[in-house]
Amino acid sequence: MKNLILYILLISIFLNSCGKKVVSETEYFPETIDGVTSFSFSDFSMENYFTGNWGPPIFRSDKRLSRELTKGEGSLEFIALKPERYILNAQYETDTEGISAKLNKKEFNLTAKNKFISSKKINRGRNSLTILSSPGLRFRSLDIYPKRITRIRNFRELIRDDKVLFLPGTIRYFINPFHDEELILTLDLNGKRKVNLKVEIFSESKNLKYYIKAGNLKKLKIKLLGGRFQEVRITPEGQKGNYIRIENSLLARTNPVGRKNIDDMTVITKGKNLLFILLDAARNDHMGYNGHKRDTTPNIDSFSKDSFVFRNCYSEASYTLASTGTLLTGLPPDFHSVISKQYSSLNKKSITLAKLFSIKGYYTGSITGNPNYSKAFNYNIGFTDFLELFSDHPVVDAAEFIKPFENMLEKAGEKPFFIYLHIREPHDPFIMPHPFLGKFQSKFTSLSKDFKDFGKAFGQSFIKEGPKTELLKKIYDENLAYGDMVFGRIISILKNRKLLRDTMIVFLSDHGEAIGENGNIGHGHVLYQQGLRIPLVIKIPGKKGKHYDCQVITSDLVKTITEIFGLSYPYSNVTSGRNLFSKDTGRRLIARSINIFNYPGYMTQQYPFKLITHFPFSPERAKLYDLEKDPGEKNPVEGETIIRKTLLFNLFNHIKRSEKIKFEILKPKLRKSDIESLKSLGYI
Repeated sequence: MKNLILYILLISIFLNSCGKKVVSETEYFPETIDGVTSFSFSDFSMENYFTGNWGPPIFRSDKRLSRELTKGEGSLEFIALKPERYILNAQYETDTEGISAKLNKKEFNLTAKNKFISSKKINRGRNSLTILSSPGLRFRSLDIYPKRITRIRNFRELIRDDKVLFLPGTIRYFINPFHDEELILTLDLNGKRKVNLKVEIFSESKNLKYYIKAGNLKKLKIKLLGGRFQEVRITPEGQKGNYIRIENSLLARTNPVGRKNIDDMTVITKGKNLLFILLDAARNDHMGYNGHKRDTTPNIDSFSKDSFVFRNCYSEASYTLASTGTLLTGLPPDFHSVISKQYSSLNKKSITLAKLFSIKGYYTGSITGNPNYSKAFNYNIGFTDFLELFSDHPVVDAAEFIKPFENMLEKAGEKPFFIYLHIREPHDPFIMPHPFLGKFQSKFTSLSKDFKDFGKAFGQSFIKEGPKTELLKKIYDENLAYGDMVFGRIISILKNRKLLRDTMIVFLSDHGEAIGENGNIGHGHVLYQQGLRIPLVIKIPGKKGKHYDCQVITSDLVKTITEIFGLSYPYSNVTSGRNLFSKDTGRRLIARSINIFNYPGYMTQQYPFKLITHFPFSPERAKLYDLEKDPGEKNPVEGETIIRKTLLFNLFNHIKRSEKIKFEILKPKLRKSDIESLKSLGYI
């Protein structure tokens, strides 16, 4: 938590209450090219430097993270400015007997803690250090650096500081700036008053070079090439044998937010209720209001007619466990840290939407049919009542939400309420009753063993498109139609109780669902559009709705709600969320998939380009798509382009930010009912 507080102090967001401009500043870590590399074995922030048979960072018995060389050979990449004498310093967790290494194909013994490397083994530019040992070698740290820096006082501490640039050296970024975006740099010149900086910018269509003077701890605005993917190099000139520190490196944006519109909503929502209705694994493109060919969502379609509809909303995770943590906190999954049911749960000191509404005097309640959104992960923080319907039986029917919802309204009494319903449908297994079963297909009209076995295809992860997937889509749509019916019943309950005029209603999903597209089925591992794009429809009493095509994310919803309800949201300067009703159109999107063998996958997008990569990292596993030319993500863009490098830079910047502010990880306490329900849903 203290890291988060420090980060908030460093990164500020200044809101002008008169509505002129919003200035936002987000830390954007540069790469330092100075011949010094300190490898991190406790996170994925340097994953693109690791190749070969490295295992993922995992907790050991002493609760420390380390990486294991699983099959006896793994490589680490580093950059040297020139051939010169180097020192390699490694700390191991296991016995080091018999360890050797190859540097650029030249082998040497590695058992000593400090290993001196001849300049003859060092190449100018990229070098590859390959570790050779029996399986099971575990590293805590490894530093490699030129011997000349040992003359600098406290050099060992400085090596581990990722903000230090040893001289000579270069600061490097990859970026595609938005029209209202600036790169702001502040340097601690380590006793010097001024330093001349050479700025070089390279893009596929235009280059730029200029010089600027940097004053000690003075803000520098780095002029960029607008609207282009580009590499930016900043080099202090005539400086040798010392170091400078990158005190701040920020992306600053100024954009109009439409403050009057937000202030109007704040007046309208004062004292009003808030209801979330979430249908689990509901695909955005299977909604009737989005033009789906089957009549899947008549009640939601009617609800959308006078609502704010966001046609291009993305979940920040392709699975429930991580995405609901974001929905509660407005923090990306890597920031709130609930990413694996094996070892993470929400920090009990976290501030959730429920906690904020509770502080404001609201009744807060939640009903869940999915054990991945449960008390086991501390998702009940701030809720007065948190009802887990799966505690009695593993598979929950959508209709089971109706009576408990009415009971919660009774308990709320005269208090305003915030209630969140996490309905399992259309997520498998399929148990929808008539007339929904058989509504769009005639092969299965009863909950027979053959029907249940057919639905188990969603546990396969991969499937070819064909007649089977077409039938599965129809059955999925039947289950979606059943969820829509329950949605309609919930709206009717509010109407009958005369609560509609006093309730802001949000309909959404936690992630999407693939049914054969790109050879995938289900979610969790799916980072294509089908796995991440979700419906988001908001009805605000007294406000005429509107349809939006701009890209938005789940965190935007949290940011918006806290602003218009006047909640004291503590993560404004950390969240990736922005107000849904701002005029901000440009976005860098990051989403993660579920861990597979302790490795995550990520999607990073700056439209129209999107990169999907699954760790362990390799260039072959990083698939680049042009969504404008290839919306179905069928034909990856080949080649090591500056676009690919920029999207990867964005991804690793995101991971580095998460490591700076990550909450304390707590192991979840799974109960028998959690485990049985997780098994029934195919999660265990």
